[in-house]
Amino acid sequence: MSSKTYEYDVAMSCSGCSGAIERVLKKWQTAHPELKYDVSLETQKVQVTTDLTYDEVFEKINKVKPISAGREVEAA
Repeated sequence: MSSKTYEYDVAMSCSGCSGAIERVLKKWQTAHPELKYDVSLETQKVQVTTDLTYDEVFEKINKVKPISAGREVEAA
């Protein structure tokens, strides 16, 4: 399975919010070493590149902070 990049719009009001998402993704990365992510408090976006499905990533992030929108994007 090839890696795909997903971007999620997540309302984050402080560094604690973005830090919570980063901690979950970092922990998840131990089981999925191909997973790469970027959490931006400034743009209110979380970008994840992985072999996992859109829905698997959505569910993991949405448990921490609600996602308002998401999409698959072209890898940079």
